[in-house]
Amino acid sequence: MFGIYNYSKILKVISSNNLIITNNWKKSNYNRHVLLRHDIDFSLEHALKIAKFEYKNKIKSTYFFLVSSNMYNLFSKKNIKIVKNIKKFRHKISLHYDPTIHQDPKSFLIEKNIFEKIFDVKLDIISIHRPNNFFLTTNKSFYGIRHTYQKNYFRKLTYISDSGGKSVIDLVKNYIKKKNKTGLQLLLHPIWWTVNSQSPTTTLNNWIKENKEFTISDVAL
Repeated sequence: MFGIYNYSKILKVISSNNLIITNNWKKSNYNRHVLLRHDIDFSLEHALKIAKFEYKNKIKSTYFFLVSSNMYNLFSKKNIKIVKNIKKFRHKISLHYDPTIHQDPKSFLIEKNIFEKIFDVKLDIISIHRPNNFFLTTNKSFYGIRHTYQKNYFRKLTYISDSGGKSVIDLVKNYIKKKNKTGLQLLLHPIWWTVNSQSPTTTLNNWIKENKEFTISDVAL
């Protein structure tokens, strides 16, 4: 169901049906194109593994990172290096913004400016973490920056996500069977696709164990 082997099966199904994977969010027409997106909710290490795998297979996708996260520190020396390496693999990197963190929506501009400065990028598309009705029902950009739940990406295109560890292989195959394709936005979280597991719960439990061991060793006297 998950793991690199099954991820490669998804990519093979896409490429064998003459669909083009892209990280270009500025196209006017996405017919026969797949916007491949990765929201990094848990682990940058897993993101790097998928980024390397995609690079070897000549895939360019988009990676969205949380600045406000309880799971990882984006600006640690180690993690800055990971994100910059993902960028070197010719992937697009951007902000995964969590609107529930801040009372003032303008705090987005602070996160945006910090992200752009540290990673030397200019943001033109962001992903919203757990989007509320404002993002799902309106078609406005957010402080002038487009987001992945706007009409052109979320309604005009078919949207498939593995959120919660949901299997997507059959959903992708069903999409391909459609005669009139308007394009596909495919959201895959790397943590599900780096480990061969039939259960998302097992994957998360293993990740928790790994991080517990790391934390203990890191604070050991």
